[in-house]
Amino acid sequence: MVFPTNKYILTQPQLCCKHFNQKKEKKSKKYRSIFGDTGSRREYGRTSFIRSGDKQPEAFIAANHNLNCTVRQTGFSYNAVDKYTRKWRAGQLADMPGVPAYNPPASVVRTQLDDGEAAAPAAAESRRGVQNLRRERDLLLEELTALKHQAELSRMIGKATMQIPDWVQKRPSKKSRVAIPTAFLSDLHLDEVVRPEQVNFVNDYNREIAENRLRLFFDHVNTLSREYLYGIKYDGLVLPLGGDLFSGIIHEELVETNAGTIFESLLYWAEPMAAGIRHMADVFGRVFLPCVVGNHGRRQRKPHAKNRPQDNFDWFFAHLLAKLLSGDKRLTFAISPAADQPYTVYSTRYLLTHGDQFRGGSGIAGMLSPLLLGDARKRERENAVKRPYDYLIMGHWHQLAFLRGLIINGSLKGYDEYAYISNFRYEPPRQAFWLTDPDHGVTITAPIHVTGANEQYTSASGSQAVVVMGRTK
Repeated sequence: MVFPTNKYILTQPQLCCKHFNQKKEKKSKKYRSIFGDTGSRREYGRTSFIRSGDKQPEAFIAANHNLNCTVRQTGFSYNAVDKYTRKWRAGQLADMPGVPAYNPPASVVRTQLDDGEAAAPAAAESRRGVQNLRRERDLLLEELTALKHQAELSRMIGKATMQIPDWVQKRPSKKSRVAIPTAFLSDLHLDEVVRPEQVNFVNDYNREIAENRLRLFFDHVNTLSREYLYGIKYDGLVLPLGGDLFSGIIHEELVETNAGTIFESLLYWAEPMAAGIRHMADVFGRVFLPCVVGNHGRRQRKPHAKNRPQDNFDWFFAHLLAKLLSGDKRLTFAISPAADQPYTVYSTRYLLTHGDQFRGGSGIAGMLSPLLLGDARKRERENAVKRPYDYLIMGHWHQLAFLRGLIINGSLKGYDEYAYISNFRYEPPRQAFWLTDPDHGVTITAPIHVTGANEQYTSASGSQAVVVMGRTK
């Protein structure tokens, strides 16, 4: 674009050139006034701070390396002083004659060292804090995933029937010889793995063995009641589920060695358990299933009193079974919303609990001391609310025992690594069976042995662990 040309108006190129020349001349005067008239602008721009006669390095050192004081003493701008002192400190001006070497004062060195020493633990602490936050985040994400799975399965199972059927309490006619058998099923620890070499070859347990033992349990209940106790008419079967159906996730070693995750185990074992319960209904006509939770089924590492059953995989599994079998009117579930479940067979009153509330048992009396003390406390509690019982039945201890007023169940899993290193008495895999008579209460008691004939490791195979040196006659 061209503007009119007269002495007041210039073309655009002329205007730009004039403005540039004026700006250049102004800067030239400024640098000449600061750096002197000799040498190029580049040279003095780089070295004037160091070489000027005002002895700027000495002024900078005298000012204890303070930039503001040096600016006031030399008259240079703050940016110029800062720029070239940085180069001087970095050793980039060491090739120039007359420039002293940079030697920081002791106070500066001490401050830098103190800052470094203070920063190191602070940085380490910060890294540890970040790692802790990441671990906490991962745990929360895992818990959220588990809760989502649990909520999804909860929508599937709905609610189950939870009343004691009339036939359990109805007294028979005097002419018939009748009873109601009880087959106690607890401490299955499904999907836990017990390695025989870690218990000196007296037991072996995995998913395949557990499935076979569960089948033998239902078969031997039929054998005991129909063949060994021939001639008795049964009004039905009581099948208590006493907790610890799964080993769960309460210990890291279980999470690492179980045959599957807890949700895989729940889905895998629902059908075999349901099939066994249906089989019992076919044999006895009616089955009543009181249910409580164990300590291994809890979702947390430490036991909780609040929502103990509702936040337990045993409680969930019982509801899952009740949902799967909801179409069979021969079955009745009583899934306790508390730690204990009272029920009555004829006139005999039972209180079902898991047994982990009783602590101790390391003395010569073994489990008797905590069990008798716990039984006395429970009886006092129940009597205070006019709900006395005749028998307290429980699992948890993995040692089958029929005592006066107490029935303690064995386990399906059998001897494991924890029992071995704790020096507990050897106990074969077995469960409790007894008859309740309408007039005399608990009469006939027997163990239900669940070890298969094809199992390689039993109490008789423990000699494999013995190492023999030398020849014997």
